[in-house]
Amino acid sequence: MDIMDERIIKFENVVRNQFAAVVWSHKIQEKQADIYAEQYKYYEIARLVASSCSAAGIVCLFYTDALLAKIISVVLSFISIYISAFFKSFNLLTLVDQHKKVANAILELRDKYIKLLLDVNVGLKPYNELECEFENLEERKHILYKEAPTTTDEAVERARKALKVNQDNSFDDKEIDSMLPAQL
Repeated sequence: MDIMDERIIKFENVVRNQFAAVVWSHKIQEKQADIYAEQYKYYEIARLVASSCSAAGIVCLFYTDALLAKIISVVLSFISIYISAFFKSFNLLTLVDQHKKVANAILELRDKYIKLLLDVNVGLKPYNELECEFENLEERKHILYKEAPTTTDEAVERARKALKVNQDNSFDDKEIDSMLPAQL
């Protein structure tokens, strides 16, 4: 094995590691968006239930003077107001959108790392050109990471499960063949 072959092997290993990091980052951003979407759904349901029940409780007060009905109506009204204030302070739908946009940008970057790995393996491009492409990808990756919204440990754990347990992003030949036209 000559020095150039060793250099390409080492280069490929570095590119493969960066590719794996990008795959992880993409999945973490996706899972964080899922977490915020779920939270929004639960809070919205709770707000609708609390608002409806407090309105029903207020209507009930016209027909009865029960202290329990007053207390329940006040508590439900407070819950409804609290959730509305929470939505004003933390716009979960905006957070969902931010994480999805970053995930999509990272997905595009992931595909470019795959193309670079293909170019490394095919061996038709000179090493300097491959190295330049890698540096450009790394620069873009660092810009994306700086702009990316923060994620939670829960998103990391969900990403771990998706990638390692559920094998997201992994396909065997049979699965790939089933997605392709018969001619391919």
